[in-house]
Amino acid sequence: MRKYLVIILAIFLASCAAKKQAAEYEALPDWVKQKPIIPGYYIGVASVKKVGTSAQYIAKARQEALTDLAESVSSNVSATSVLRSIETEYGFSESYDQKIQISTDDYLEGFDPVESYENEGSYWVYYKIDKITYHEMKEKKKQEAIATALAKYQSGQQEQNLTKPKEALAFYLQGLQAIKRYLNEETPANLEGNNVDIGNELYSATSDILNSLAIESKINQISVKRGELFKEDLKFLITYKNKPVQGIPVEFTYTGGYLKKDRQNSDVNGLVQLEPEVLYSRNGKEQISATINLKDLAQKAVDDLFIRGLILKRNLKPATVNVAIIAPSIALNIIDNSCSDSDCDEINNIFNQNAKQFGYDLTPIKSADFVFELSYSYKKGESAGGLVSSYLAGKIEIKDRKGNIVWIKATEKIKGVGNSLNQAKTEAFNEFKTALNRKYFKQGIDRIK
Repeated sequence: MRKYLVIILAIFLASCAAKKQAAEYEALPDWVKQKPIIPGYYIGVASVKKVGTSAQYIAKARQEALTDLAESVSSNVSATSVLRSIETEYGFSESYDQKIQISTDDYLEGFDPVESYENEGSYWVYYKIDKITYHEMKEKKKQEAIATALAKYQSGQQEQNLTKPKEALAFYLQGLQAIKRYLNEETPANLEGNNVDIGNELYSATSDILNSLAIESKINQISVKRGELFKEDLKFLITYKNKPVQGIPVEFTYTGGYLKKDRQNSDVNGLVQLEPEVLYSRNGKEQISATINLKDLAQKAVDDLFIRGLILKRNLKPATVNVAIIAPSIALNIIDNSCSDSDCDEINNIFNQNAKQFGYDLTPIKSADFVFELSYSYKKGESAGGLVSSYLAGKIEIKDRKGNIVWIKATEKIKGVGNSLNQAKTEAFNEFKTALNRKYFKQGIDRIK
């Protein structure tokens, strides 16, 4: 019986909930239930959850309603627009959001907030704008933007005629920024009595400057010993239409690591120069490149990321200098009469093999860039059952040309056991050679930059 009562109660509660939901739905305004369609108007409706303060969720609902309204506005890309040129050249128009270009914020005075509605958990808002009003206001804004773009173009032309490509490029980018929201449309203007599309004129002028900028190196190759300065300044010439040009930012890169000074502007002779720096690399070949810094040019011209991207997509050919990295020379010095002639020869052979394996030149001790100083000694150990032990301990110091210690390592004590002390020493020495070959010489060579 209790089971049936539970079932009946559940059915009753479900029925009540369904009736409550139906009543709540009936209470909703018609525009909440279904987005209105009104001839001659663009409509925007949005709802948000009541999260945060009332000012916050009301502002969010308002913005989403305007965005919804903007989606109603036709925004086909013109076949002759700058945006189509960009898409043709690069295949896509990164970060160009057409909803933003329709502009929900620029024409707010024309939007009519029709109604709002809220319940316990949500807030709705309803906007509309007369289509004729919208397009009239948009056209007014567009003509103002075109006038600004035209003025920027003319200023850019003056700078370009004075062989000032950096300044001209800044004006062209500023012109494109002025008409950014119309780059998917035609932007007609009158230029010296001729009808032109100012957007395309600005874009073409920008491309012309970038195509006419070049950088070349005065030398193609240098050699430098690893860990030392290269001998002379590396000079690069920046030209615009084959003429030296001042003020162009250049960025230096080194494939073997970082450079202390990696940026510079061209001087009055169109030159930038990289002063001698210490270079490190375990590779035999590296490159130093000098590239016209388009990012710097763009950032100083405009703040809009999309407009900056129009030139950042371009790949200007860098000037490169091939760098031959010469490994430093090393030598081994076994000191304190640590070994007999034959033992010394064996250790020297092991050292030489390791040096050659890692591409190091071997030279006499007096002329070496780094000297490995090796010393070791034996100490008699315990004796038992007719066997004798001996311990061998050593130390390696690496010194540079000035006698500075750049690395020091005490080897582990190695134990040898034999029927005699000499045999025990021989066993310890053989283990020591193995440790030098497999570990200590490699560790030392790795410490040389």
